[in-house]
Amino acid sequence: MAKHPLSPLVAIGSVLALAPVLATPSVAQDRPLTVDMTEVYRAGGVNAQEWALFGLSLQASFDGAGNLVVLDAFNKRVVVVGPGGQLVRIVGRQGEGPGEFQAVQALAVWRDGRFAVPDTEHSAIQVFSADGELERFVRWAGEARILSSALRHREIRADPLGDRIIAQGVEGVLVEMMDFMNRRMGYPEDDPQGVDDRALETLDLSGDVTASEPVLQGWRAPRPELQFTSTDLEDWPKVVAAIRDRYFEPGFLWDVLPDGTIAYSDSSAYAIKLASPDGSVTEVLERPLSPEPVSERIRQATIAFHLQRLEDWLASGPSTGLPFGTDPEQRRQRIRDRGFYHEVPVVQGIRATWDGGLWIQRRGENPWDDAGPIDVYNADREYVGTLSPGEPAMPVAFGPDGLVVHLERDEFDVPTLVVSRVVVGRSG
Repeated sequence: MAKHPLSPLVAIGSVLALAPVLATPSVAQDRPLTVDMTEVYRAGGVNAQEWALFGLSLQASFDGAGNLVVLDAFNKRVVVVGPGGQLVRIVGRQGEGPGEFQAVQALAVWRDGRFAVPDTEHSAIQVFSADGELERFVRWAGEARILSSALRHREIRADPLGDRIIAQGVEGVLVEMMDFMNRRMGYPEDDPQGVDDRALETLDLSGDVTASEPVLQGWRAPRPELQFTSTDLEDWPKVVAAIRDRYFEPGFLWDVLPDGTIAYSDSSAYAIKLASPDGSVTEVLERPLSPEPVSERIRQATIAFHLQRLEDWLASGPSTGLPFGTDPEQRRQRIRDRGFYHEVPVVQGIRATWDGGLWIQRRGENPWDDAGPIDVYNADREYVGTLSPGEPAMPVAFGPDGLVVHLERDEFDVPTLVVSRVVVGRSG
């Protein structure tokens, strides 16, 4: 194995020894909050009952009865867990028929217990009733194909206002690559393009075929337009490496409130936009917290951090191999060559609470730490206060009566879903 002249661990120590790398955003205006967390149950882990032996990839959301609906993508099933941690039902299995799953990765749950699961190989979205029966098999618009429109959505949510899904698109060059591969396979070129990764659209599920409508388009930081040849598009690792965001490039973060309002962040500033269901912005939540400029010292420390994380991962002996190639030096070079956005974004995560409030996660002490303090807003859009980092971590989802779910993984990456009841109060 080739060695870099300066090991990542030494590099981190050398960079940090020069001076404090970070000047974290001012927290003088934070109102400290306390949190009381009571664990209700756990589902998963190596010693779990058979029904709770989950695969690595999970999606989870609550319904109005407090049931946790879990998409276990690896095992091609949906597991519904009751408010006390008991198995309610298992829906679906691997198969080619209606109500069965082939290639699934996303889940949308309505409060009445219905849920929807897009299936790439079915080229359809399957909608299930609260009791787990298949209600509708809604096909994607356009011809069926192996690389279908189902891959064109990064995240989805159930629309609280009707039989629709709100979906985020994926990077345009990935759509271009999928279209190229579909043409190679002989499929026609009439597949709808949909929105990109900085935008949302609705997918109407009331008919036999999905009907899409763009909702809003977020801001994208300017960067050079990427051009790919047909040869390039056949080289998946090269495409993925090229489209990867720069370090600290602002993400497109979003969630949907119970009244259909969409909360989203699309820049490095602390500016949470609230949009009506038609996409028009009606309000912006702001706090006096500014993004930090990216200095040369931060650049060096960031590269050193990611190099060290790669070395730690390699030393742990991962059984699945390196993604996008098995050459460690190639991976190291990609870490060094990746570009930088000019400032560190303040906001790192958005979650809507069950009653219409918001939890806004900020960056942590280090620029690469996306699990910093969490600002809490109530249903009236008023800032209540701030939770310290990790007290608790940002939930995967919120449920009724203060329920939240977190995802934990052990040293073997085996997942456990931890459901707790959370009460937040003012400190002092």
